[in-house]
Amino acid sequence: MSTFVLIHGAGDTGWSWHLVAAELRARGHDVLAPDLPGDDESKTLTDYADVVVEAVGDRRDLVVVGHSFGAFTAPLVADRLPVDVLVLLAGMIPSPGEPPDEWWARTGYRSAVAEQAGRDGGLTGDADPFVSFYHDVPRELAEEAMGRQRAHPSTAASAAPWPLDAWPDVPTRFVLCAEDRFFPPGFFRRLVPERLGIVPDEIAGGHCVALSRPKEVADLLAGYAARYRKDPETVPSDRQGTRTRPHRTRPTGVFDYDAELRRHNELFRAAARVGPRDRVLDIGCGTGQTTREAARAAAAGSVVGVDLSGPMLERARRLSDDEGLSNITYRQADAQVHPFPSARFDVCVSRFGAMFFADPVAAFTNIGRALRPGARLVLLVWRDRDRNEWASAIRRSLTAAAPAPPTGGPGPFSLADPAVTEGILAAAGFTDVSFTDVHEPVFYGPDTAAAFDNVLLLREYGDLIATLDTAAAERARTRLRATLAAHSTGDGVYFDSSAWIVTARRP
Repeated sequence: MSTFVLIHGAGDTGWSWHLVAAELRARGHDVLAPDLPGDDESKTLTDYADVVVEAVGDRRDLVVVGHSFGAFTAPLVADRLPVDVLVLLAGMIPSPGEPPDEWWARTGYRSAVAEQAGRDGGLTGDADPFVSFYHDVPRELAEEAMGRQRAHPSTAASAAPWPLDAWPDVPTRFVLCAEDRFFPPGFFRRLVPERLGIVPDEIAGGHCVALSRPKEVADLLAGYAARYRKDPETVPSDRQGTRTRPHRTRPTGVFDYDAELRRHNELFRAAARVGPRDRVLDIGCGTGQTTREAARAAAAGSVVGVDLSGPMLERARRLSDDEGLSNITYRQADAQVHPFPSARFDVCVSRFGAMFFADPVAAFTNIGRALRPGARLVLLVWRDRDRNEWASAIRRSLTAAAPAPPTGGPGPFSLADPAVTEGILAAAGFTDVSFTDVHEPVFYGPDTAAAFDNVLLLREYGDLIATLDTAAAERARTRLRATLAAHSTGDGVYFDSSAWIVTARRP
């Protein structure tokens, strides 16, 4: 069983979680929902985290949940304690050094509210809390909630910069409320990938969903706990907490895409042909392997790496600093709309980072404006799903009853068809489009056990198992181990794959 640490939002107290807490306790979990000292104007976010850490004490198997403004405190707790998973429920995702008071302007919140209010007739952002906050909460319960409100957060907590240098290195999930009239769902569908590099989960309900749909919230949280729970065996460290050894069937961490794609990368690097004075743009750079390789090749030039994921970019910066590469700049941005400097770059590269644009013609048109005349575009993209054993065999092994993944729209195989891709690039102003077949295996780990952990780090497959009941999930894991064992060689676990290297040129 897990310990759920539930952190309330602005104006609330721990009481706001009482229905969810009852649901979780009925399932055998431990629950803490401390009151934060928001009515003390001298208290900071660090003081809030101190209150939570003290309440947790020596408890382990922690699931930390921050609602709304509580998302400023929850990561501070996760940075200090051995947390299995950090969950933000309609949470205000902070950036390092960003004061909460500035969050609203920096995220474009007000324009998002105005846009949504224009669609729903002014319900979003309505001054009446029974309309904007409690519209789906039973009236009597909503009135009790209003009667329990208090001052929070403090002036000090709102004005001071958020104290972490980077997001804590723990699995993180975000839940947006699909009927939220305070934080429009479309606002979070944009902000979550930008700030966390993940796609949010969604739950029906308004902003105070812990009161309107407590069972559904508890179901979601219990599911996260089951997926991410770690073994109780810990290795003590300092006052900041402990580090816990992950369970084999519930791995935590980050999938190593660089290791998976090492054979593809050699061919991609050769195709990119980065020159010593080139100015390079790397789209979807992730943790920066291709960016660093381009920087070493362009020793007298420069490289800009762009990605939506803040945590990945933080790691990319650290690795680049470790290598002493001073000609790299990383930007957290959406390449489809980011205002790149005009006619700046000599070459644009993207290793499996260009297949996810909502509007690919607009994206490549925007990228094209950043390239000088005659500049080259070099992409590595997957061919059809059926040609990629890693995509078909693993999914089949997890559950034969799984629905077919959606086709069309952004996704790993959106640029698989040469005719479609050539049409997109031509519409975006590129010429001389060509395709080179890359038929290389992908690497999932040195042995079956490591490959098993690595597969479950991939969200598609972890989420697939999370939808199954206990018995079905165990059968799926057994089939997965057998599939991985069948692909194990003396050098590791490999699956067949097929990709295109796509090259094009600006006129």
